[in-house]
Amino acid sequence: MRSRLFLSLLGAVALLAASAAQAGTLTNATWTQVTQGFPMTRTGAQIGITGTSTGSSAMSASLSYPTFGTKFFIPKTTNGVLDLAVSITQGGPQALTAAPSMAGATMGLPGTVNVRTAIHNTKGVNQSTFMTGINTLVMVPVSVGVAGQFTGSFIVLGINHFITVDFYAWTPHTLVFTGLTTKLAALPTVTAVGSFNLTANGAGTVTLVSPSKISIDCSLAQRRTAGFTALKMVFVPEPGTLLLLGAGALGLVLVGSRKR
Repeated sequence: MRSRLFLSLLGAVALLAASAAQAGTLTNATWTQVTQGFPMTRTGAQIGITGTSTGSSAMSASLSYPTFGTKFFIPKTTNGVLDLAVSITQGGPQALTAAPSMAGATMGLPGTVNVRTAIHNTKGVNQSTFMTGINTLVMVPVSVGVAGQFTGSFIVLGINHFITVDFYAWTPHTLVFTGLTTKLAALPTVTAVGSFNLTANGAGTVTLVSPSKISIDCSLAQRRTAGFTALKMVFVPEPGTLLLLGAGALGLVLVGSRKR
């Protein structure tokens, strides 16, 4: 009788302890990002991300996007007026937290997008070579994960252009951007889909999105474009939680078997 009572109490205590722990560990992640058509996606190992979850209610993580830089050329299209040289830099640490209703970061992951004129100095049937020009059209600071706004202006062929970049904070929600255009042509709607799907033991997935919207206005036309960075994180229960659940279940099974 006493042994049954002891096993029953042991099982109940273990189950209560396991439910109280409710902790998960981040085991996998993917950072998905495309800037000016250039892919900047990284794995969890590449950004050195670590994190934990607390039941189905919260998670926290720290990462360090490796310092990165690239340059590429965009030839003018049939309707274009300039060849462009685009330089992108990005990198740095970030600590973030999230819950089903919101997310936040200590600071935006920094970077820059520098757009300059390009010189098409060699043309031929089998080759085409560009050089970076001396004129900077616009340099836009990048801020991933924290809300902010950049405004500026630049001149193309003597015409003033005004640019506004709206940065959106990390969110587990879904944001939809409509009314996007380029050179008076409509663009498809952009939908940034976040999610927060953690179970009571801290297991599951969390996807945070950080959109940005670029607005360019001039006397001839306007442009409205949008894109987003997504961070998908996978959590599993901590081993201690699983052991406690197993011990509690075993204790209750033994009680049931002795009663029979």
